Amino acid sequence: MRLSENAKIAWGGGLAGLIFAFSYLSSLTAREQHALIPYAIGAGVGLVMVGLLAGLVLMKRRRSNTDQLAAADEAIAKGETWLLLRPKEARPVDLEKVTLWKRLAYAQPTKEHFSFEVYGNSDCQGLALRASPTKSRAVLREFFQEWSDMQRRPAADTDDPAFLPPGWYVYWVEIGPASADNPITISSRDPLLGALSEIADIAAPTRALLQVLARSDTSTRKQLGKKSAAIRSGPVQDAGVRYQRTKEAKTIEERGSRMFLQAVIRVSAISPSPDRAQGAARALAHPICTQFGPDNPVVILAQCNHRQLTNLTARSILGSAIRSWADDEIVALAHLPGGDALKFAPLLATGSAKALPAKPDLRIPQDACVARFEM
Repeated sequence: MRLSENAKIAWGGGLAGLIFAFSYLSSLTAREQHALIPYAIGAGVGLVMVGLLAGLVLMKRRRSNTDQLAAADEAIAKGETWLLLRPKEARPVDLEKVTLWKRLAYAQPTKEHFSFEVYGNSDCQGLALRASPTKSRAVLREFFQEWSDMQRRPAADTDDPAFLPPGWYVYWVEIGPASADNPITISSRDPLLGALSEIADIAAPTRALLQVLARSDTSTRKQLGKKSAAIRSGPVQDAGVRYQRTKEAKTIEERGSRMFLQAVIRVSAISPSPDRAQGAARALAHPICTQFGPDNPVVILAQCNHRQLTNLTARSILGSAIRSWADDEIVALAHLPGGDALKFAPLLATGSAKALPAKPDLRIPQDACVARFEM
């Protein structure tokens, strides 16, 4: 567990106090040291009591945080999975114009995440959203605001992309940027289309799943601001160094002006064969990583296999795979594609054509006489 700044200051102050006390006692005579024994015992007892009280407070705070995370995970485990559909005629998506994740960064509870999922194999492909019952409606509203032609339908248990049949195996690979400070750029037109293309090549019955699990981030903007200020205020030797540092500070400040989310990008494969599950997950993870630029490459952060029944969506966002993604970065893997996606995933589930009102010249006036037709 990482120590907070206050905890580091407290530990440093305590250590400095002990060193000072030891140095002071060493400078006293034996008689003076003997006279200070009662005071030292009293001070020691006081420090022990303060330490115990501080430990109890920290344990209570940690338990409260753990309970909140457990409650959020349980709510998501009991949540809803919605299949997201767009019509075949939908226009291609311009990633620079998508503002979905900027709004979702405001709407997200601090401890609770939701999952945007891309799934499928050579038989079919699709997109889904999973969240707690109280959260799914709010998230869906934001999706509708971005794509008004989107259609949704609830997924049955067996249609759930993360469903793990008894006796099957799951292997997952978690990926993310190598650096937490530098911008995450894409090297292709649309990384999601590349992921759909790879998923469409996975032979059934093995099923692949790309999950973007995200929750709000309340600290990254502050951290980037502190780092930028430290770079600008640091000593410089010449104009060249000053130019490089100013350029670096501007890059950090530009990224720090965005909204951020904590996210885990998980690539999973579910199969009756453990070897196929492992091979499919790794084969899907590497092409996704290559969709991003080399300045801050997306790399494999963690890997795991699991045979027990597990809810991949409700698995806590914990560990080294957590990364902070800006709203204009995470959209590269988490958005609804247009009709051009069918070129990469021909069996992608699409919405039905919406019924349009009849043209005026085809409508029957209310005062018209209608003849009865009989056989």
